[in-house]
Amino acid sequence: RPEEVIPGLLAGCSAPLVLTMAEVTSEETRVEGAVERAVGALGGRLARVWGHTLYHLDDLQGPSGPYNGATGIRAIGDVFTPFKDKCEQKVQVRKEVPTPTAGALPLPSRTAPTTLTPAGGKAPAGAGAELGALLDRPLPGWQELPWPQGAQVAPPTQHPNAVLPFKGGESVALARLKYYLWDKDLLAAYFDTRNGMLGGDYSTKFAPWMALGCLSPRTIYWAIKKYEAERVANKSTYWVIFELTWRDFYRFFAIKHGNRIFFETGCSGKALRWSPDQAAFFKAWREGRTGMPLVDANMRELAATGFMSNRGRQNVASHLVLDLGVDWRRGADWFEHCLLDYDVTSNWGNWVAAAGLTSGRLNLFNITKQSKDYDQQGEYIRTWVPELARVPAEHIHEPWLMSRDNQAKYGV
Repeated sequence: RPEEVIPGLLAGCSAPLVLTMAEVTSEETRVEGAVERAVGALGGRLARVWGHTLYHLDDLQGPSGPYNGATGIRAIGDVFTPFKDKCEQKVQVRKEVPTPTAGALPLPSRTAPTTLTPAGGKAPAGAGAELGALLDRPLPGWQELPWPQGAQVAPPTQHPNAVLPFKGGESVALARLKYYLWDKDLLAAYFDTRNGMLGGDYSTKFAPWMALGCLSPRTIYWAIKKYEAERVANKSTYWVIFELTWRDFYRFFAIKHGNRIFFETGCSGKALRWSPDQAAFFKAWREGRTGMPLVDANMRELAATGFMSNRGRQNVASHLVLDLGVDWRRGADWFEHCLLDYDVTSNWGNWVAAAGLTSGRLNLFNITKQSKDYDQQGEYIRTWVPELARVPAEHIHEPWLMSRDNQAKYGV
């Protein structure tokens, strides 16, 4: 509850200013409003700064922007390619804001009193309630977090098959950027590797840090431009920027459609028919027990690690909605619950599109073909579905076609 925590940080400040990246969806803007009222009660103000996207909203709907009409960005269509083309032809990506020098920001005095106390309610030893002493303390460990009584959960552990040991913070994010571009030259082959599903190097994995504000899409963009100037510019370097533009598209799409991206009928208003068994189908999908090896492997990876490849996300969404007949919002909500890189507009925008509830193209995936195309030897499936560990590649994508003798032979 930031509306409760932030005022405690501001105690003793004169006319405090709180900066936040502007949100566009209803629950998030309600939180912004609550913080704004709490800060206003202290004589301060909340300033919203546009910062989630590669292309700035003001540049898209300003006088020289492609959406400079009376409705601004709400004139955006429901199809990605025209948006991408307009951005590339008419909008420049802004330069990064320089890092402030020491002492340049009007921060509260270290001796300012604060109503905040460390976890457990104990004041900093020998320092009363001064802000500086509180901030100098080590961050609380898992056991020290303010869990509701009786609700503490076990500390998270790193799954041995996780693609990366994701850790938060800007330093780790910038290290990942450096690794992917400069240390390993993985960027140069991104287009050819991006549909992988095993390991840390098949795609950028920048999304969790972008979702949490640890890494800006503009930082990525300008790093790529430097890489193109100093090493190579090719389809792969362009394609990462292309993917960042997709991410932008769904944020602006959410501005246009508002809460319709959360409605059962989506942005189109079209009513789909759901299976009468959708509760059971959803449970099997969520737990990775559908019987479709590729779907089950991806769903188990998500539950165990909080991550899933882009290829996997498209397949499991298509299977849930278009094959099993389950309300797409169940899938979107489960992704919201699990994903380390959860971003409200990317998640719900992609899901409403996967359900065919926009005016864009509907992609119905042939799961078995996708499995054979992108996991030819079944290595990914065997990693996450140990029941199929002994099944050879020629049978692993369709184990139900094996003879009874082979099913017994391979332990299926």
